[in-house]
Amino acid sequence: ELKNPQTGKCYAKCYTPSTYEQIEVPVTIKEASMRVNFTPASFTNESEQIMTQEGAKAYSAVAAKFEKASKQILAKEGYKVLKVVPAQFETMSEQELVKEAYKVAKVIPATYKTETFQKMVKPGYTKYDKKPATYKTETETIEVSPASQKWVKKKSGDNCLSADPEDCMIWCLVEVPAQYKTVTKKVKVGCDDGWMMKGDDCVKAVKVDPVYKTYTKKVVETPARVEYTDVPAAYKTRTYQKLVKDAYVEEQVIPASYKTWTYQKLVADATATESDIPVKYTTRKFQSLGADASMTEVTIPAEIKNITKTKLVSMGGFTNEWREVKCELLDYNLLPINWDFNSATLNAKAKRIIDEKLLPLLKKGHRIEIVSHTDSRGSDSYNMDLSERRAKAVVQYLISRGISKDMLESKGYGETMLKNKCANGVQCTEAEHLQNRRTEFRIIN
Repeated sequence: ELKNPQTGKCYAKCYTPSTYEQIEVPVTIKEASMRVNFTPASFTNESEQIMTQEGAKAYSAVAAKFEKASKQILAKEGYKVLKVVPAQFETMSEQELVKEAYKVAKVIPATYKTETFQKMVKPGYTKYDKKPATYKTETETIEVSPASQKWVKKKSGDNCLSADPEDCMIWCLVEVPAQYKTVTKKVKVGCDDGWMMKGDDCVKAVKVDPVYKTYTKKVVETPARVEYTDVPAAYKTRTYQKLVKDAYVEEQVIPASYKTWTYQKLVADATATESDIPVKYTTRKFQSLGADASMTEVTIPAEIKNITKTKLVSMGGFTNEWREVKCELLDYNLLPINWDFNSATLNAKAKRIIDEKLLPLLKKGHRIEIVSHTDSRGSDSYNMDLSERRAKAVVQYLISRGISKDMLESKGYGETMLKNKCANGVQCTEAEHLQNRRTEFRIIN
């Protein structure tokens, strides 16, 4: 209850605005992850000698050697000659050696066959395939300003019959809904079957088989050998006179006669010389695995974004304190702002007027309503929007000066409350239009 009110004076109940503070709330935009760096397998170029043909024995034939020889062979035996009765002879034949028996050597060369074999030229190793991980986009709604309450003065209804309009006004506690902000962030979905998650990538290990190369080589199927063939001795038939009966009576000894017989004498039998056939090699080049493929993980920190959030510190509302105000401030008063045509932007002069007229009242705890009107030029909807933007421009400027938004209300009426006859279609002067293009304020608590 107001104590000791004085007649003819006006009083307003004090309103304490809610107090807020701005806090920074960290929001994870992207989770921490791991990045995988891959090191491919390394190889070393090497070479080695591989056998293409085995060693073997080679033989070459050496023919039998002969030399000329001679010997005295009996041509006619000695005999006795009788002067009276000659001796009697008969012809005889015999085989005489012309060429001794010997051996003929025949060299049978070795036979080879071709065999194939495989040699590893590149060992098996492990490689890694990777592809980016799949993300899905999710949204999260964050409360940036909590719900609050404010008092609003309204008419009680058409059934109020009091002559005093104030008797028909009631105070209503209105809920101001909380304000939210939607944040978009990316979340990992995962990897396909057979893949594993490594950092921001999906990784799969793949085994690569070793590489072999086919080579051929000659191997001995049958070794070289020497076959010997016996060549029999050569003989020649000779005939000679053989004494059958000696001569009678007078005997004269006639010595045997000889002749020189030449023939080939075996000095060295046929043989074969043995020599070594060396093993044949060829050089093959191949790659040996120096180091298998590997991977290292690098930690990528999460991306954090700070969201500015308005936090309610203390709830405002009406207090039990009443203060005297000028009665004319309870009605709409002109705020002498000259708006530029079709503009809702405050210039420097307009801001000085607001500082002088409204800031002192607001700092005393009075709640103020700002209303704006336009002239009739332009469409009704455009003028309504323009007036609302102008009223809100004043409110926003006061908030920037440190005034709580709970202390302010704004309303745009467009061309619905003209102060003269200058309605749509009526020719008026610029001064008459200026009367309708106005911004007003009043104390509402």
